Amino acid sequence: MPLSDSLSREIDFTPLKRWARRCIDDRPLETLFWIGAFLRVWVYLGGRPYWMDEASLRENLVGGVIFDFSRPLKSDQLAPFGFLIAERLVVAMFGGSVYATRLIPLICGVVAVGLFRRLAERVLSRPGAIVAMALFVFSDDLIYYASELKPYSCDLAIGLAVTLVSMEELRAPSSRRRLRLLATAAIVSPWTSFPSAFVVAGCGAALLADRLRAGRWRDSGALALVAVGWAVSLGFAYRASSRLLNEATSMYVFWNFAFPPFPPTSRKALATTAGILLETLVTPLNLIPPFLPHAFAGLAVALLALGAAGLGRRDPWALAILVAPLILALAASAVRKYPFHGRLVVWLVPVFFVLIAEGTRTVRRRAGRPLYIVVLTLLLAYPCCDAAYHAAFGRFRDFNIHGDLRKNQFME
Repeated sequence: MPLSDSLSREIDFTPLKRWARRCIDDRPLETLFWIGAFLRVWVYLGGRPYWMDEASLRENLVGGVIFDFSRPLKSDQLAPFGFLIAERLVVAMFGGSVYATRLIPLICGVVAVGLFRRLAERVLSRPGAIVAMALFVFSDDLIYYASELKPYSCDLAIGLAVTLVSMEELRAPSSRRRLRLLATAAIVSPWTSFPSAFVVAGCGAALLADRLRAGRWRDSGALALVAVGWAVSLGFAYRASSRLLNEATSMYVFWNFAFPPFPPTSRKALATTAGILLETLVTPLNLIPPFLPHAFAGLAVALLALGAAGLGRRDPWALAILVAPLILALAASAVRKYPFHGRLVVWLVPVFFVLIAEGTRTVRRRAGRPLYIVVLTLLLAYPCCDAAYHAAFGRFRDFNIHGDLRKNQFME
């Protein structure tokens, strides 16, 4: 057959279409996992230049002794000891390129996709798990921070791991293996992730309350011992980490905007608190498009409320494990101990996505399929398109007074 005839033959895409349909219909969660992994690796391979904070943190990784923490970190930076040590080891082995220094966040970002899949399968129905995975996979913030030289992606993976182990301990008979795993995660986590303190404390409090309610005194005693070990480890990690900050640090001044007034006794204080909370829907959740922000915020808040109510009726202790770290983080922010904003609450993204996905389940059950499809379209269209756009065309990070990826919508 002549070459011209071979090239002019029509290509049969039927097998490819069948394969794609099987993946979507039979293995949607697995398909979403691979899409999420691809997006994170793709953006990582783009090798964008360092952002300001990344370049500042890199100064503390290159050219120094791996275990030397005798002086405060340069450029007013702060990161957990475990993250710094791991990054210094990578730099020592592979150099200080953007690909080497961002390798650990990438690994944590991909692992987080797999961990979230397991969490969604445990907590949600199959349609709800698909919605939650779609939100997680196409989260622009999670994709971006999976290739940034900061510990936010690691915070996400560690928080998910602790939450998953806690869910297993809640639903299955106690075992020594799982308890040892929980104890190890609790004691090590303060050295690898700062916000893990909220996850461990919240999950542990929910587990302990469940055991006491059921009269399982032996399990309660074991959890109390784990809590003591965690508290000791947290105390040492906090004191050691404080020494990494220069006494003249401007970090607390920079984050001053992210502490809600407490108690909010005036109209202005209430508006400030509402703005801080609603801004979470913009960054890091990326659920609010530039147009009609209040309408989309209303939809997200309604789905969150429906999801919390639905999960509370169906599995109240699972809801407690999910929500307790969020409540502790808000309490810490109210007393000005932890800023509640943007990249510092990336680790809370799974909680919001699980509750929102559960809310869509309630809509489908109560309002029917047509409204459910409308809600899904409004919920997923913007974040999916935005993530795909930035993955395809790269990102130029505009200057933002709060260091966010996008402009604020509900606060100055």
